[in-house]
Amino acid sequence: MPPPHIALLGGINMDVSVHAHSALRAGDSNPGRVQCSPGGVARNVAENLLRLGADARLLGVLGDDVFGQALWQSGAAMGLDMRACLTLPGQRSATYVCLHQADGDVDVAVNDMDIMDALTPALLQPQLAPLRSATVLVADCNLRPDVWQWLATEVAHPALFAEAVSVAKCTRLGPVLAQIHTLKANRLEAQALCGRAIASVQDACYAALALHRKGTGRVLISLGAQGVAWCDADGRCGHRATRPVQVLSATGAGDALMGGLVYGHLQGWPLEAALAWAMSCAEITLTSPAANAPALSVQAVEQHMQHTTP
Repeated sequence: MPPPHIALLGGINMDVSVHAHSALRAGDSNPGRVQCSPGGVARNVAENLLRLGADARLLGVLGDDVFGQALWQSGAAMGLDMRACLTLPGQRSATYVCLHQADGDVDVAVNDMDIMDALTPALLQPQLAPLRSATVLVADCNLRPDVWQWLATEVAHPALFAEAVSVAKCTRLGPVLAQIHTLKANRLEAQALCGRAIASVQDACYAALALHRKGTGRVLISLGAQGVAWCDADGRCGHRATRPVQVLSATGAGDALMGGLVYGHLQGWPLEAALAWAMSCAEITLTSPAANAPALSVQAVEQHMQHTTP
């Protein structure tokens, strides 16, 4: 048998992260720190998996601009497999600009993902065999609705992990929920998908079960500081609390959570065990100013789980 590998399909962005030094004042110039770093949901999950020692292979599109060149170079520098990525002439690379408050929480963000409209089923068709041969296929909702339909019908991967991304984009999953092995969404995204309000942990458990009953194998709903509600493939529901950590930036924590879930699946762990591992990945990321924590590793996660209590 070939060694297991993970195919990741979706957003590859340049993240422009802005952190205010003090309380934001609307309509004024606020002192702070601005930095550029590689990002995008699929790319971030791939980097997290790479740091955990997994064979992560990224598939997406880049523009023929300065940001595109920088994204290629950063991937090569860390050994990220981007051989299946395509550079599209005349296109802008996807860009995400995020403004953080002084406490690290996101105040507002803007994304320019127009290049994702060029990622069509026809462009992906040559990758059909590599996608089918992956042990796990991770896709995010930056993909067009017809690409999701193509994934569900043509690729038909038995271990398709879906990242909801945003309220505006997660509804693309509606027609293919029954083809998804594992779905990860936040509170607002889950509300949009299941059509019911989520005001409490119990509401989130009910929403996870409702999405499971629509055909999705496993559902995880991130509730921020309240932890994660879940429903497994047998319809069992539960909730796991967070461990207290000092938050430097919330950006990338959800991607680390998805990376940990995929890692746990590769180990053959039940959902509860995989979630405990995944939340540790997210908590380590919360303590880093970067969207992808340089300190993330199998050893770091093990130590975090031993020395902290949810």
